[in-house]
Amino acid sequence: MYVCHMVSTREELEALLAELRAHRGDSTSVEVKQARHGMPEDIGTTLCAFANMPDGGLLILGVSETGGFSTTGVEDPAAIEAGLATIARQTVKPAPYIETDSLDHDGLWVVTCRVAPLAPSAKPATYRGDAYLRQADGDYVMGPADLHMIEVAGLHDRERLDYDSAVVSGSARADFDEELVDSLIHHAQRTSPRLRQMDRETVLRQLGAVSESGTPTTAGLYALGNYPQGLLPALRVTAAVQLPRDGSGARTQNLQVFDGPLPDLLSSALQWVSANLSTRQVYGADGNLRSLPELPLQAVREAIANALVHRDLGPDTLGVGRSIDIRMTAGALTVTSPGGLRGVTLRQIMGSSHARAAVNQRLYAIAQFLRTADGANIIEGEGGGVTEILRSTVEADLRRPRLIDTGVTFTTIIWRGAIVDADDERWLRERAEGRPLTHLQKQVLLRARDRKSWRVEDLRAEFSPLSQQEADEQLAQLVRWGLITADLSDDVPVSMAPVARPSGTGRAGGSAAPGRDHPGGKNGPPVLTAMGDGATAAQVIERTGLTPRQVTYALSKLQDAGLVAMSGGQGKRGTIYTPTPTSRD
Repeated sequence: MYVCHMVSTREELEALLAELRAHRGDSTSVEVKQARHGMPEDIGTTLCAFANMPDGGLLILGVSETGGFSTTGVEDPAAIEAGLATIARQTVKPAPYIETDSLDHDGLWVVTCRVAPLAPSAKPATYRGDAYLRQADGDYVMGPADLHMIEVAGLHDRERLDYDSAVVSGSARADFDEELVDSLIHHAQRTSPRLRQMDRETVLRQLGAVSESGTPTTAGLYALGNYPQGLLPALRVTAAVQLPRDGSGARTQNLQVFDGPLPDLLSSALQWVSANLSTRQVYGADGNLRSLPELPLQAVREAIANALVHRDLGPDTLGVGRSIDIRMTAGALTVTSPGGLRGVTLRQIMGSSHARAAVNQRLYAIAQFLRTADGANIIEGEGGGVTEILRSTVEADLRRPRLIDTGVTFTTIIWRGAIVDADDERWLRERAEGRPLTHLQKQVLLRARDRKSWRVEDLRAEFSPLSQQEADEQLAQLVRWGLITADLSDDVPVSMAPVARPSGTGRAGGSAAPGRDHPGGKNGPPVLTAMGDGATAAQVIERTGLTPRQVTYALSKLQDAGLVAMSGGQGKRGTIYTPTPTSRD
C-alpha cells in the first residue's frame, strides 16, 4: 500500500479502508487508531516514525482496526486536530510538517493527518529522545545501525558514499571465478568498442570489479567471486516457508541458505521459489485450460534480482550480518533487502517512465554484462524491473504487489491467490462470449455488475503501470463489444449493457454463471435463508461464511429478480435487506 496524498473525501477514505481490510492490517504508510475518547498516548511515536520514513505517512483517527476497520468516530475533531499539531510541534524534534482534516463518515467524525517526511539531512526525528521508524504496522526504536544508515542517507544529498567500490580486505584477484570473468569480458567488449581495445585486467578495473592495484572491490567479489561469503558472510540469501501458528511449535520449513556469486544467488533463489509454489488453472485466449505457476515467475525474478543488485553494501548491513531474506506464507511471497531507495522515490519507480537510480553503480554496471547458467540476463539495465513486477502480476489477475521503503530496508510483497475467483471467471467468460479480457476490463465488468462506484483514475492507480491512453482504449473496447454503456468523456461509473438471457434469471446486470438455475445464483438460497425477516449485508456475511463479494453479488441478483427489497442506500452501513413475498412463492 502506498499513500502519497492526503485523504480528504469520503470516497477516498472508503477506498483506503477497503484496501486495509483486504490486507488485514495497517501498513508502514498508514496507521489507524480509535481515539474515540481523546488522543491516544502513543501518537507521538507514530508521528516521529512517519517523519523518518522516505515518504511520510497517513494517520487516521476514529477507525477501529480490531473492528474490521469500521468507523467509530472521535468526539471532538477540532480538539484532535489541534492536539496533533501541538504534539508534532512541541514533542517531535525536528518538527515535521503535518496536514489535518476532518471528514463526516455516516454521521461520525474521522480525523486524517498526513505527516510529511523530513529532509534526509534533517533526519532522524526523535520523540522524547528516541528515534522511531515504521516496521510492518507498528513503530520501533531505531538501533545504532539503523540510525547510522539514516544519517548516511542524508550525506548522499551532498557526498555520495560508494560502498560497492571499497576494496575487500584480505581478498585477491585469485578469488574470482574465471568462467564468470570470461563471460563478463565477452559481453562487455561485445557491447562497447572502447572496452574491446582493452586487455582483461583493464576491463575489470574500468568496470569497478578491481581497484587500481588489482584488489577485488565489494562489487567485484560479490558479482564474480568463487565464494564471496567467505570474506563477506552477509552476502547470502536466506529462504524459508513460514508456517501458521497452530500450536505445533514449528515456525518454518524448507529453510535454505544460498551462497556463491550474484548469478548463482539469483538462480538458486528463483529455483527455490518455483519449487515451493503451487500451480493454477488458467483459461487461455483459445478457451483451453493451462497449468501455470500461481505467481508469474518474471515478477518473482525481478523482485529477487532487484534485491540482489540494489541491496545496501555499507558497514551498517554487511558489517552486522544483514542478508536478503525471502519468506513465503500462505498469503504472499516477501523479499526483503537491507537498505532503502537512493535518488528515486517509490512513486517514481512505480510509474511507467522507468525511473532508475542505482544504489550500487559499479555493481549495477557489472550485472548488466552477467548471465545466469541458463544464459538469462541478471538485469536489463533499463530501470523497468518494478514496472515488470506490477505489470506481470496485473496480467495474472493478482492483487497489486506492495512495495515498502523504510529507508533501512526495502520489501516487495507479491500476493498469492487470484483476485478473481472461479465463479467470477465463469461469469466473465459468459458475459464476454469468450473474448479475452484484460485485468482492467475484468474489474470494470465486475464492479459494474456489483453496482460499485469507481473512477478511471482510481483504476489506473490500482493497476499501474497503465497509461491514460491504454485505460481509455480498454474501456472503449468494452463499449464497442456492447458489454458496458458509458460516456467515456465523463468521469462517472459505467453500467452494464442489456443482454439477451433466459427468462426467469433476472436482468442482464446480474446474469448468472452457467448452470445456475436460481435467480440469485448458487449463493442465492443460503443468502435468502440467512436474511430471515431482514438483515444487513454484514450479518448475512457472518451467518453464511461467504465472502463480501459473493454476498454483494447474490444480493444484487436477488434484487434484480424482485426477491429482495433494500431499505437504505447501496454500500451504506445499516442498510437492511428483506425478502419479498415473491421469494416465498
